[in-house]
Amino acid sequence: MKKTALKISIELGACIAGICIFAAVILNLHLFNTDKAVPLLTTSMPAPSAIKATSQNDTNIDVDSNRDTFEYFLSGLGEKDIDTLKKNFAEFNEQQNPTVKIDEALFQQYIDYKAALFALERTTSNGATSVNSQLFAIHQQLLEIQRQFFTPEQQQALFGEENQLRELALKQQELKHQAQSPADYQQLWQDELNQFPPNLQESYRNASLLNRLKLTKDMDAQSQFLIREELVGSEAAMRLTNLDQQRESFKQQVDKYLIEREQILLNTNSNQDEKLLAIQTLRELTFESDQYRRIQALENIHDQQATVY
Repeated sequence: MKKTALKISIELGACIAGICIFAAVILNLHLFNTDKAVPLLTTSMPAPSAIKATSQNDTNIDVDSNRDTFEYFLSGLGEKDIDTLKKNFAEFNEQQNPTVKIDEALFQQYIDYKAALFALERTTSNGATSVNSQLFAIHQQLLEIQRQFFTPEQQQALFGEENQLRELALKQQELKHQAQSPADYQQLWQDELNQFPPNLQESYRNASLLNRLKLTKDMDAQSQFLIREELVGSEAAMRLTNLDQQRESFKQQVDKYLIEREQILLNTNSNQDEKLLAIQTLRELTFESDQYRRIQALENIHDQQATVY
C-alpha cells in the first residue's frame, strides 16, 4: 500500500482524452529511459551502496535539485521500506557540505505530499467543455495540495516549472476553442508560447514530444517507426526500435528465468542450500555478471508481489 500511495498516477493527466501533456508535467518522464536510475542531463554524484537499494548500486544519486534527490531515494521503494529510505536519505544528507544540505523535514513533507495526491477527485469527461473543466480542477487541486504541505517558497522551488507547464497546457486548450481556424490557433499559440522564458518553452516542447512518442507504444512496428521518424528523425527512431527490442528480449529472458527459479524453489527433494546453489547457477547461466544485482533486485520485487497476492 505504501508503494502505491507514493506513486504519482499517470492517469491524472492521461485519463482525460486528448490531453497528454498533463501526464508529462505531473510525472518525471525521461526520453530513452534505460535501466539506470539517473535521468538524462542531470547533475549526479557517486554514493556508497549502503544507502541505496540493490537496483541502484550501479547508479549515481541525482542531486540536480532537491526534488530529484527525493525521487531518487523514493525510487527504491519496494526493495526497501519507507523508514529505511528515510534513514538512507538522512545518512546521505549528513555527508554533504553544509551549504547544500537539504532540510530533512522537507523530505517528509514531500513523502506526505505524494501520498496525498491520491486523494484527488476524478471526474469523467463528457465533451470538450467538461474536459477543460476537468483539467482546470486537477490543476487547482494539485496547487491546493502543494499549499497544504509547502510554503510558497518551497512550492516554487519544487514545482514552479511543472505548475507553469500545466498552466500553459490549459491556455493551449483555451486557445483551441477561441481560434476560428487551425492557422489562427497556431498563430495564437505561438504568440502565447513566445511570452515564456526560453527554458520553459523548451520544457514544454520536450514534454509534448515525450507524450507523442509514448502514444506510439501500442502501434504496429511499421506505424510506430514512421511516426517516431517524423518526430525525432531516422537515427533516433532506429535507436528507439532497437531499445524496444532489447527490453522485450530481456523481459522474456527474465520471465523464463523466474519460472525456472520458481520450479527450483518448489522442489521438495532439495534442501535450502541446494536450492540457493541451483538458483545461483541458473542466474549465472542466464545473465551476464554485470546484470546480477539487477536480477536479484527483480527477484526481491517478484517475491514481494507474490507474497502480497
